[in-house]
Amino acid sequence: MPQDFSRQNLRGRSFKGQNLAGANFSGADIRGADFTGANLIGANFSHAKAGLEKRWGIYLPIAYSYLWDY
Repeated sequence: MPQDFSRQNLRGRSFKGQNLAGANFSGADIRGADFTGANLIGANFSHAKAGLEKRWGIYLPIAYSYLWDY
């Protein structure tokens, strides 16, 4: 039976390597969540809030500028 994460706050949660086939993430807040290596076949992400957490918005430009200097 597929997992139901609908309308939940999942910010920053790790789903690394999990089998989430058919899972329902509709309306969930998945900002900063880690889905690395997860099976997301058939997962529903409709109306989910996605993207990086605000703190990453500070670090990424610094990291990119550092990498481009080399």
